[in-house]
Amino acid sequence: MLDQDLWQNILDQLEFKIAESSFKTWFTNTLLVEVNNDSLTIKVPNKFTSEYLNKNYSELVSEVTDSIYKKKYEIRFIHNLPYQNEDNPKKAFMEQNPDIRLNQKYTFADFVVGKSNNFAHSAALAVAESPGTTYNPLFLYGESGMGKTHLMQAIGHYVHGSTNKYNIFYITTEQFTNMMIESIRTNTTQQFRNKFRNIDLLLVDDIHFLSKKEGSQEEFFHTFNALYENKKQIVITSDRPPKEIGDLEKRLITRFEWGLLADLKNPDFETRVAILKKKAATENILLTDEVIEFISDNVSSNIRALEGSLIRILAYSSYNNMNPENIDIPIIQDILSDIITVKAQEITMDTVFQKVCKYYNITPSQMLDKSRKHIFAFPRQVAMYLSDLLIPNISLKDIAAYYRRNDHTTAIHAKKMIEKKFHEDNNFRIQIEQLIKEIKGLIQ
Repeated sequence: MLDQDLWQNILDQLEFKIAESSFKTWFTNTLLVEVNNDSLTIKVPNKFTSEYLNKNYSELVSEVTDSIYKKKYEIRFIHNLPYQNEDNPKKAFMEQNPDIRLNQKYTFADFVVGKSNNFAHSAALAVAESPGTTYNPLFLYGESGMGKTHLMQAIGHYVHGSTNKYNIFYITTEQFTNMMIESIRTNTTQQFRNKFRNIDLLLVDDIHFLSKKEGSQEEFFHTFNALYENKKQIVITSDRPPKEIGDLEKRLITRFEWGLLADLKNPDFETRVAILKKKAATENILLTDEVIEFISDNVSSNIRALEGSLIRILAYSSYNNMNPENIDIPIIQDILSDIITVKAQEITMDTVFQKVCKYYNITPSQMLDKSRKHIFAFPRQVAMYLSDLLIPNISLKDIAAYYRRNDHTTAIHAKKMIEKKFHEDNNFRIQIEQLIKEIKGLIQ
């Protein structure tokens, strides 16, 4: 039997198991390029497709091979032929150092620098060039999808590229916690401690998940101290600065602030354009400048959403047998209809006032009432705080006057009180974030 017949038989069975649109999108342009005793290697058009298929369909295809040939092959989808990767230093690095756990794509060369992340990028590069002596620890924070993990792992790639002597380890906080629990269960706690306290470069992702985990916090505290005292580099990421992580021990907060805190903000328009152009070029996806600028202007929530838009465009063009370069704005609007950012409305004092009244279910007259009853006073303080936060070039005096208070000290008190509660109460923080989205017109 010819190899391609083998693959065609698999495709024939697979077509009955998944939706027609999915089959046409992902399996139309596939080619079997290698067969051995245990695995099949399938070539696909580009890296986006290979990553998607490996993640979502490799197990299903393996089950199909079992049903046809009574053998469960391991399925590998690739976008380059095997011999094309032999001289790829990133690939060689990962094959030779599987315990480092770094993503091949997360290097400094692949990171797009803009105003929103320039400081964090510079700090990360400084740490990579002199680990353990500059900015230790380095604490990178920002909302999801801003590039924190990319920068963190770029440090790992850079350090390893400079010297093979460093013991580098990347781990998420959840994995750290699970490993600690497993070590307790199996009575291997000392081995666990030895593993983490003999690392030269420790990269810990999503440290905010230590919140409320007293045992994990205790263990991480001692791990941190051991590494720090031996001048080993620690890099940490979080979705917020240390002081805003709820239920985190003060001694950990203090240590996280010993080094440098660097935030990554939402990329501006120019940076989003640069990111899209770089990603599209890497994946050989040709898009017009008009389309790239439209996406950059309308998909602004985070970098992952930008990258996701390219995957959708790729899927659409593959399914419709269409050159991406021929896709125009109306088609893009249809493809990305559910992720295009709603333009934020202009925020005024009236906007804040009305949204807060509605949220706390009180009337405008109750909001402005002189009463100090908590049910009325608290929403008023929230409204004052949000007015100061969201409206540029407005004074606390103006805010106090709007809410019919005698002087601006009332607004100052409201701001301090709400800020304190925001930092201490996680549920309240979620409420405020929800309110902000409503005020900005991002949700109804």
